[in-house]
Amino acid sequence: MRAIRQRVGGTILAQGRDHALILRSPQPEPDAPDLVVLRFAFVTRGPGDHIFPSLVVDDWGREMRALTIYQWVRENGDRFPRSEIFGYEQDGRETQVFLREMELMARLPCYAYADDQAAVTEGLLLHTILLEDAQVDAPVRSGRPPELPLPLRAARVNWWKIPPGLRDIDLAMLSAQADSGA
Repeated sequence: MRAIRQRVGGTILAQGRDHALILRSPQPEPDAPDLVVLRFAFVTRGPGDHIFPSLVVDDWGREMRALTIYQWVRENGDRFPRSEIFGYEQDGRETQVFLREMELMARLPCYAYADDQAAVTEGLLLHTILLEDAQVDAPVRSGRPPELPLPLRAARVNWWKIPPGLRDIDLAMLSAQADSGA
């Protein structure tokens, strides 16, 4: 069983506890040189634990194993609370939880990995996604690009535009608490 993942083109930036992704392509070519793997976690009600799904089994026993589960959960989670998520907890342990245990409309914590084979425990929790934009000459807070597909569009991150090529960025200034709601 492997946690569902999405490959994007970009660069991971890390400064202490602050992590960001310079997103160049949400759907890169398979042989692109700057691939980053993203995993999105569901958030449990109450303690707010992060669950990385591998598959969802609906009330009729049908299995879903692709990125489309995030859309399915948003659209159907309230109607099918007995559906089950099989996946991993943050510490890497396998888990099985019901959808009724999840905050269905919460933004999805987004973790970045440099490698496709990395365990869920090796991810860097992203606070910020940076989009290069030739129209700006300094970092500018931005909204989520509406054209992005789920789950990336529902990531619990701050969005910023930066000038192309800018790498000397103080991530602490950009990583204020991201909105956790829908």
